[in-house]
Amino acid sequence: MSPLYSAPQNVGRGWQIFNYTAMLMALLALIALIVVLVSKWAGGTPWPGFNWIAMIALPLAFLMMGGSVLHSVSLRRRL
Repeated sequence: MSPLYSAPQNVGRGWQIFNYTAMLMALLALIALIVVLVSKWAGGTPWPGFNWIAMIALPLAFLMMGGSVLHSVSLRRRL
């Protein structure tokens, strides 16, 4: 059997927590962005913290997910 079709490697507990944290941050940022947009469309003024959450958490989650992809690629190349 070719090494290209080997079984997937187990991901460490730390990387699972890292991935779930990135996913949670992305969801939190999207919810904050939706709250800001709906509030603006309704004519209100949203709490500025929602803007900060969306501006910081979404790019950070994107970078964390990119790091996770690079980590999985590096694991695959070691096979």
